[in-house]
Amino acid sequence: MEEFKEFIGGTLEEAKEKARDYFNSNHIEYELLPPKFLTVITGKRDIRIKAKIKEISAEYMTMKQRSKELLEKIIKEGNFSVSTSETMQDDAVRYILSGEDTALFTEDKGRLLDSIQHILVKSVNKNTEQGINIVVDADDFKKEREDYIKSYVAKICTTVRKTNRPYILKPLNPSERRIVHILVKAEGDLTSESIGDGLYKKVKVSKLAKTNGGGINSEE
Repeated sequence: MEEFKEFIGGTLEEAKEKARDYFNSNHIEYELLPPKFLTVITGKRDIRIKAKIKEISAEYMTMKQRSKELLEKIIKEGNFSVSTSETMQDDAVRYILSGEDTALFTEDKGRLLDSIQHILVKSVNKNTEQGINIVVDADDFKKEREDYIKSYVAKICTTVRKTNRPYILKPLNPSERRIVHILVKAEGDLTSESIGDGLYKKVKVSKLAKTNGGGINSEE
């Protein structure tokens, strides 16, 4: 069984990329490690993770197959002229749509993509202990959006530290909120929470309260 190994990067993605290179695999699982106290004090926030190759269970493969079949059924029943390809990265299965109808999926800020992805996640993960993270994209529409969010969150974290005031983002879909929560948690001295109801919610980013000993509380 592969053991966890520690990796450090200037960003979470950089730390994860080092892990992928080390294991020569895009399918890894990782856990965030708390930042060293001096790191938070000095403002140098190198991200520490421990990672290993993700063990793929039979249940996971069954769920992945179910999600693929459901996606193909939706495309067929909707009479969409698109083809699908599949990649696996970290803990997510990414389905990429391409073809002459991709514009239908990306218009209105990708609402159709979000709706289909929501259906797959809710259907496949129903009544199971092991969840599967699914992303449905078209011509890298969501990938570009994710890259923008990562850059934006980095700026927000800096702003929250300087002003010592919370910052509330505009409504995001579940996968985008997940990115924000992961990135904020990796900072070590900040926390985030979703606000609102429905598929699209806002995310509030704020500073964690210091303990009496001068350390940082963990995120609830």
